[in-house]
Amino acid sequence: MTATTAIRRSSATKSRLKPKPAMVKVARFGLAARSAFYLLLAGLVVHLAVSGGTGPQADAKGALETVAGNPVGEAAIIAVAIGFLAFGVARLWSAWQDEKPSVWRRTTAALQGGFYLVLMWIPLSYVFGNRATGSNKSQHRMAGDLLGLPAGRELVAALGVIVIVVCSNQIRTALTQEYADGMQLRGAPAWVKRLVHAAAMLGIPARALVFVPLGVCLIVAAVQSDASHAKGLDQLLGTLAGQWWGVVLLAVVACGLMVFATYSILEARYRKVLRAE
Repeated sequence: MTATTAIRRSSATKSRLKPKPAMVKVARFGLAARSAFYLLLAGLVVHLAVSGGTGPQADAKGALETVAGNPVGEAAIIAVAIGFLAFGVARLWSAWQDEKPSVWRRTTAALQGGFYLVLMWIPLSYVFGNRATGSNKSQHRMAGDLLGLPAGRELVAALGVIVIVVCSNQIRTALTQEYADGMQLRGAPAWVKRLVHAAAMLGIPARALVFVPLGVCLIVAAVQSDASHAKGLDQLLGTLAGQWWGVVLLAVVACGLMVFATYSILEARYRKVLRAE
């Protein structure tokens, strides 16, 4: 095979591998769906604070229950799952095809892609009949199943550490403004640029701090070898309801989630979904 033929074949392969514009649009829809989820979650946190701990769960299960209940709602849930799938594939694509970023950024893009592929299963499993998905009960069951495996305690502890490390990296990304590398803001109005930076600097750390305790609980569950310590988001937030200071903290959590939802919808518009940045 001549060099010219190899180049032609390489070009043809890249042409075949070139993603369709439709995939990019669906990936952006996945980011928009994420924004809708966090807005809904913020509303559930507010309801939790006002009701004193009663009503829908302030977690993925509560959000799914709020949306489901009719064919339109279930169709929306399936659409969200498709959006998560497309965004996950887009991140894996960027990690594979984009040669400019560092190995670290390519790795984090691949991990993010894998996360969204796993996340896709939560809404799908709910539609398929698993009404406990995303709940405290399912979290306890998962932790219990893992603890029952050989080296299960180490595995649960490792998951807890991963959650904390990921959240810490998100905070670092916000503080160093590294998130800006993945946004295409050239030509955007000045007020949009300011809004992106403000929403990112506040929203990304706020979202990360909400989920740090979940990692801590997994580590405690591993140390105690007790799955009941692997508390879900609703269980953790529920402990704050009923106390005046807890209500204030829940209000702060809700505001933080709403700011992150704002950043997420801006990402849906300006994110370089096919770049590993």
